[in-house]
Amino acid sequence: MFWYERYLMICPPAQFTLFQMMAGADVGGAELFFERLAIAFHQAGVSQQICIKPHAARIARLSEAGLMVHSSSYSPLTAPLQRLRYKQLIKQAGADILLTWMNRATQLAPQGNFVHVARLGGYYNLKYYSGCDHLVANTQGIADYLIREGVPAHKVHHQVNFVPDGAEVTPVPRPAEAKDKIVLAALGRLHPNKGFDTLLAALGQCRDVHLLLAGTGPEQDRLIQLAEQLGVGNHVSFLGWQDSPQAVIRAADIFICPSRHEPFGNVIAEAFACHRPVIATASQGAVEYINTSQTQTG
Repeated sequence: MFWYERYLMICPPAQFTLFQMMAGADVGGAELFFERLAIAFHQAGVSQQICIKPHAARIARLSEAGLMVHSSSYSPLTAPLQRLRYKQLIKQAGADILLTWMNRATQLAPQGNFVHVARLGGYYNLKYYSGCDHLVANTQGIADYLIREGVPAHKVHHQVNFVPDGAEVTPVPRPAEAKDKIVLAALGRLHPNKGFDTLLAALGQCRDVHLLLAGTGPEQDRLIQLAEQLGVGNHVSFLGWQDSPQAVIRAADIFICPSRHEPFGNVIAEAFACHRPVIATASQGAVEYINTSQTQTG
């Protein structure tokens, strides 16, 4: 049972109103989970409004799902004016609970007559969270970090992210180059933390495999060049950003997570939900819910 389900049992949806603030990027794992949770709250009957950056595709998806969506630049340059606007929006919504995501939204959150809950998906600088009433960590490691840093234990809550069952998701088509090969999948922001350079180097030592690498980011051009330099360019398909991670994972035989730093790893949970075997580095999040060398069926 997830923390929001427990809360709904104690306090029925008709008895509280939620306002969410998210200043995330246009794409990303945390952003996808934010959308998933907001829609789940709505489907559970929670009265809520949300305020996000003006990313047209996200606004369209959430609006089509029936949510009331506001947009904001979340620029720190106009923080006082923005806090005033957020306070007005929260008051107009009649919100009892403010849920903020990550540093920027939490930093710009106003004070008011509501319970302020912040959701953390990483080992963030806690200077942004001093005004929060409760903190929700998506790994036990992050929860332990919060307590070590002085947050009272009764204000810290551990709740993992959830993903939908991906067993019936239609996979993306396999490229012709992958025919008769073992297909690997890896997803994430193309950033040094994700360790995709190590994965490409390892690919050169494998035979009869093809990698589907989905994501965008600052390392994209370098990774494409590196694949050519390593002689594995024909064994990698760079798919760009994919709105459905599970569609990519379902197209593969094995999922790989080579991250150097991964506080949680939504993509690992997505792979589990797609019933695919997972190979991962021993990053902070992965070690919490992967039992090394253990096979589970069913």
